[in-house]
Amino acid sequence: MKPSILIVDTHRQGEMRQCEALAVATGLPYRFIEPGEPALSEPTLIFSFGKALEPALRLHEEFGKRPGFIQFGRPRHVAPHRLDLIILMPQDDFPSGDNIFQLDMPLNGADTDIAAGSSSPSQGLTSVLLGGPTRHFLFDESDVVPLAEAAERLATANGDRIRFVPGPRTPQAVQRQLEARYKNTPNVLDHRPLKTVLEDSTRLIVTADSASLVADAWRTGHPTWLYPLRANFPLVQRLKLSADRYIPALRPALIRRGWLAGGTDFLRWYRRLAQEGLIRPLTPQGLKAPHWCPKKEVADPEVLYCRDRVMDICHRVLNTGRL
Repeated sequence: MKPSILIVDTHRQGEMRQCEALAVATGLPYRFIEPGEPALSEPTLIFSFGKALEPALRLHEEFGKRPGFIQFGRPRHVAPHRLDLIILMPQDDFPSGDNIFQLDMPLNGADTDIAAGSSSPSQGLTSVLLGGPTRHFLFDESDVVPLAEAAERLATANGDRIRFVPGPRTPQAVQRQLEARYKNTPNVLDHRPLKTVLEDSTRLIVTADSASLVADAWRTGHPTWLYPLRANFPLVQRLKLSADRYIPALRPALIRRGWLAGGTDFLRWYRRLAQEGLIRPLTPQGLKAPHWCPKKEVADPEVLYCRDRVMDICHRVLNTGRL
């Protein structure tokens, strides 16, 4: 059987870019399949991300559970031992295990031949990558003034021009307020493709709602600044924090049995990135060093490690018909 990869499509660009980055790293042929779409031939490996897990498991069952199964992101309500490899996102709050690997940075833009490194940008362009409100963060018109003022301070200190780059989730009210603030500055809202913006920028500011945008910015090698948003703690998150405080062993035990979905902790991940000198917070404290650059060259070995784990699964499937 010629090895191949089947990726169950979630129609979420950031998720599919990560699956594709790892598939490309393996050198194996791959294709995307719609949830519920019949597969024309049996793959060696199945990739799923997030909510694609359920249709991917049904597909796995159709092939007698023979293909290797690689899940990106925490598996919701599925016992981890049922999966061959779980590649957790950096913000995922999930128990460890032999078949579990947690990324330090999402695989968006990861390449086996390219390593991110520190840079010494010259005068140029500070681009502010705008996300939007999520279950975990609030983002609305009240953020426009503090974000714009902090971005202006950074850009001015470095002699940069400034641009704001709306994303698909950026509220229209936020964009209108930015346009009003910069009515005498042409093209302050930059609607060019993200890839073009990243290539043209010398400094990047990212709102804290999107792990994918943080990864995209960081992998350019340019100084990446994080604008902190107001955290939103829904009821489920508050219950999780209470359970961890009073019965710390309960939640991991329920997750390992597939009875609980796990959670996320963006703030913990952001603190670690700042402590390691990979990003810098766009706060009054962080702006005391506006000329900051990443303090050291940063290798990008995680895609290589994931590739090796996936290829090991692939070889065992081919040699034995199953793990």
